[in-house]
Amino acid sequence: MTTEKQDLRVKINEETHKLLDAYCEQSGTTKGQVITDLIWGSIPSRLACAGVFLSKYLGISNVSLHDPAKVKTKKQGKRLLPDDFLPDQIIAEEAGIDYDGALEAFKDWANAGGKKYLDWDACFRTACKSWLKERFPHLRRVSSSISTQGLNFDITEVHPDE
Repeated sequence: MTTEKQDLRVKINEETHKLLDAYCEQSGTTKGQVITDLIWGSIPSRLACAGVFLSKYLGISNVSLHDPAKVKTKKQGKRLLPDDFLPDQIIAEEAGIDYDGALEAFKDWANAGGKKYLDWDACFRTACKSWLKERFPHLRRVSSSISTQGLNFDITEVHPDE
């Protein structure tokens, strides 16, 4: 089987075209990926039947078929950041950064780069723990206590001798 791509033109009606566009936008895939997935999803089983027919009735026994379960696109399921993306505020709080600022910076980063991920919450969690703190130090929340070797000292209290 060659890996060279070949051009194939398919005519579809307007409704099908709109449906395909909507699916591609929602799933973050291209039309070619969708059509390829559809072909690999239905044709191999039909070819298997044809292979049985070819070998049984026509004596052709060297029919080779590929397992459709093994054929997957690299970006299957990945999608652009949803417009209504609102991760849990606890993610930013646990990372020690400002939620609103982190969310704004994260959305700008994702949209500007056309990023596609399967799990946007996990991506936001990772960003809060790592690069958002480094690139935007003003997002770090200031703690009211200092921790030294497991001992917490409240720096807001005034010393009793003062």
